[in-house]
Amino acid sequence: MPGIANPVDAVSVDGNTIVVGLGIFSQQERGFMNGTRYLTPFFGLLLIVAGSAAKQAPQIDFDYASFAYDEQESLVELYMEVKASTLTYEADDSLYTSTVPLELSLLSSSDTDLDASANRVVWEQKTDMQFAVVDSSVITEGQMFLRQVRLTVAPGEYELQIVMPLSAQDPVQASRDVVIPDYGQLDSCALSDITLATRITRSVDREDPFYKKGLRIRPNANQLYGEGATNLFYYAEAYNTACTARDTNEYTSLIYVSEANWPAPITGLLKRSERAERPTDVLVGMFDLSTLVSGIYILHMEILDKDNESMVEQARKFSVLNPAADSARVQSEIFKISGYAAIPKDEVGQRMMRIRQVEDLTAFTIPDELPELIGGFSTEIQYPESARRAEIEGRVMVQFTVDKEGNVHDAAILEGIGGGCDEEAIRVITEHARFKPGLYQGSAIPVRMSMPFDFYLR
Repeated sequence: MPGIANPVDAVSVDGNTIVVGLGIFSQQERGFMNGTRYLTPFFGLLLIVAGSAAKQAPQIDFDYASFAYDEQESLVELYMEVKASTLTYEADDSLYTSTVPLELSLLSSSDTDLDASANRVVWEQKTDMQFAVVDSSVITEGQMFLRQVRLTVAPGEYELQIVMPLSAQDPVQASRDVVIPDYGQLDSCALSDITLATRITRSVDREDPFYKKGLRIRPNANQLYGEGATNLFYYAEAYNTACTARDTNEYTSLIYVSEANWPAPITGLLKRSERAERPTDVLVGMFDLSTLVSGIYILHMEILDKDNESMVEQARKFSVLNPAADSARVQSEIFKISGYAAIPKDEVGQRMMRIRQVEDLTAFTIPDELPELIGGFSTEIQYPESARRAEIEGRVMVQFTVDKEGNVHDAAILEGIGGGCDEEAIRVITEHARFKPGLYQGSAIPVRMSMPFDFYLR
């Protein structure tokens, strides 16, 4: 039967949070505009060091989204993920730290005088991104550090240039075009860009760099989902929705997932809703991708008129890496042909890539009192039938934040075993766990901590 063990040690950081004992930490950004962005290696930019003898550069994925801000400027959010296993760490007291220098600049894409790049710079920033872990040896494939930056800029066409200076070798450079719409001069319906995320929760912490309109949004800069991150969360804003001219003062939103080469909605991955007309409406939700096989997909978002015709739409590509679903499909096809399935379970396990997102911290404070679980929830844990049939057993390690009120937020899998056990552990800790909050100098503080869930057949 499944069960839980004692939570591991945890600490709080400047009112934010950090884990001790499992090695991965979190550093919140300081200020509103300190950061950068790259594009996903699958759909955009990937920094590559030229020359076979060059040292491997850190792998950094960037994405961005734009939103309405005021009549003159638009808001741009830059999302960045750094692959933890590609960083070089140095011992620093009780931590191992890594620093990634970046130089960013946004250039106007004027058709004239393109060589005079200095005159085209509209925004630039140099920053040293610092990351810290307790033990670099515990970092595994799929773990990503996450950052976000916001800036405002006049609508137009731009070129984003990225430079990563490297010691004793040529810098890594990349660039891409960025188009920022004019949301301030709308005479009809419009949709912002879509932010793809791995988690969206309610929040009142306006100091959190991931806070936005009452939500905490953890963007997914590489747009990759699958084992360990099967839920696709999305955020977008709809503007001037009264353009649908309904007598009911409502408009219709249509949001669905399709295959990249076939625009029809995938069964079960479609949401259609009637919504109140507003100057700005927030469209936020989630799709469970656990049944999708590996491949490229598209998230579609549309505003429909009274005749169900699309008035405006947005779309975002994303990819899925899901060996479990691939194996199930192959086994099904083999069964149809030969009457039995013959893919070894250990071979499927070797193909899995766990997707984990973490944050980093370079300074932390150990709480005087750690959060304390109130009661228990062992009766709420259900052994997934898929895991039972496949005889999957083991320990799932869940990382989560206990806030000042003792509620659980932002649960994520650090170590999983698949078969639905990971999702069950997340469900239980999120829906049924209640804690006495952690204390520092007599005051309640949010604490990031971890807890193991054991799933064993008897």
